[in-house]
Amino acid sequence: MPNLNSNETTAKVEVDCISSGADHLQRQTREVVKETPLTIEIQDVGTYTLMCTPVAQMELAVGFAFTEGLICKKDDITMLLRCPDDPRVIRMQITDPSKAGDKKRSLLIISSCGICGSEDIDKVIHHLPQSDDRLRISRQDLTAMTDSLKQRQDIFQRTGGTHAIALVKKGEIVALGEDVGRHNAFDKAVGSCILNQIPTSGSSAVLSGRVSFEMVAKAARAGVELIAAVSAPTTLALDTARHCHITLCGFVRGDQATIYCHSQRIL
Repeated sequence: MPNLNSNETTAKVEVDCISSGADHLQRQTREVVKETPLTIEIQDVGTYTLMCTPVAQMELAVGFAFTEGLICKKDDITMLLRCPDDPRVIRMQITDPSKAGDKKRSLLIISSCGICGSEDIDKVIHHLPQSDDRLRISRQDLTAMTDSLKQRQDIFQRTGGTHAIALVKKGEIVALGEDVGRHNAFDKAVGSCILNQIPTSGSSAVLSGRVSFEMVAKAARAGVELIAAVSAPTTLALDTARHCHITLCGFVRGDQATIYCHSQRIL
């Protein structure tokens, strides 16, 4: 079906809808979220092609480099630019390519995955940092964070096809990422903080969906102390949160929440 109209993140398409109150198909217009490839070329490290929503791509590239352990701060990046010949390519140079270790690879990362190329999960978990224990929030804070995220999910409200991640400090959203891939959304939020030199340590991460291992791993690398999600965690996500001393909250909806581990941060 050809696009009727499109913008940076969505395309309008004609669809046929089924309704219980009608005896025929109804032709309507819907917005569909875009999914396109973005290639990140990191000099002397590797080439990574991510399937993502084409918005906040610089933030995505920086956040990806951070959660892959290639950089720790903005000053670790010596070059960051979009290829003038192909806007789907971002080129980066970092101060210490040796940090890549066995991450030097060329890789296609689809929008549903986040740890492609990693074989030894136990080793990955063992090397994740443990979070501080200074954050304290109330039950009302949990509700307020999830409500704020929901209100700012612009692409989801138009398409129903994206995940969103918000990083929250002192009750305020300091960065938000939205993407077809939940791991991309996290990287966009982290990348935004790095580019704007906003510390992520001690923050809360609010997730629009379930909590998988990769989300907890990214949170640990960013120094996040608490994860609040509207859906459930997996067993590996829970094991990782316990190891990294991260408070993991699921089913945060209305005035209810399930705290799976490290509940001391909830007043």
